[in-house]
Amino acid sequence: MRVLFHPEFPTMEGYTLVALLHELDWQGVLSADEGFDIAVHWADRTWMDADPLLDALAARMPVWNIDCTDISKRHVDAVQRAIFGHGAEVDPRTWHGRCAVKADENARGRGGVVDCPIDDPDPRMVYQRLIPCTEQGRTVNYRVPVIAGTLPLCYVLDRAPIVEHLKTEATACRLVETADLFSEDEQHAILAFCDALGLDFGELDVLRDDADGRLYIIDANKTPAGMGIAYRHRWTPAQRREALRRLAEAFARAVAEGRPVRRRQPGGGG
Repeated sequence: MRVLFHPEFPTMEGYTLVALLHELDWQGVLSADEGFDIAVHWADRTWMDADPLLDALAARMPVWNIDCTDISKRHVDAVQRAIFGHGAEVDPRTWHGRCAVKADENARGRGGVVDCPIDDPDPRMVYQRLIPCTEQGRTVNYRVPVIAGTLPLCYVLDRAPIVEHLKTEATACRLVETADLFSEDEQHAILAFCDALGLDFGELDVLRDDADGRLYIIDANKTPAGMGIAYRHRWTPAQRREALRRLAEAFARAVAEGRPVRRRQPGGGG
């Protein structure tokens, strides 16, 4: 099986999709002039433009993430609000409490924490209420892989408590069944969020508010990484093998079944 990556080609072995292709013994293809079976709309960027080549290909084969063109923090929160009925973003001029401060552009900086209200918010930043998510007194977050309308498994990451920076080091990871973390209704809502975002392949960062139990999707990544030897989440080699096996099986099954199916027509039609 050969997979076209366009408009860019993955340059890092640690990308999850690259690791899956190695696991399946499938080959990545640099150019549309070569033979290929499926395509991926790939670039490690927050915002992407529609691509005429991929639009044409989508008429005859699956093109993964072709409709996922905006994973900015503001857009992710807007989609969260539309699907779940609530979001994390607040107006820092009127909100009272601790607030997470992040660049709107994905994966830029470690973020920080401020006490609100403030008089001069930075328009380049997104302000979200700080959501406590703990298990047995430990700070955690949930990393949720997404593969063509399925949630094959989840990772629970233990993290150092947030003090000044949001991206604290992960101290442990465990693999869990999706149903052990989320109800059926919550899983349906997560998948509806992915559909609205256009995310066929990627990972979500999800928090469950200690106060009221509601879920918050605070980040979406369409080019997730961390499958390399220096994986920052510190899982064991056995966990890595199990995760890769299950993700690869889900990816291969989706390809065999002709998923994903294009949601929208070029130009924004239904």
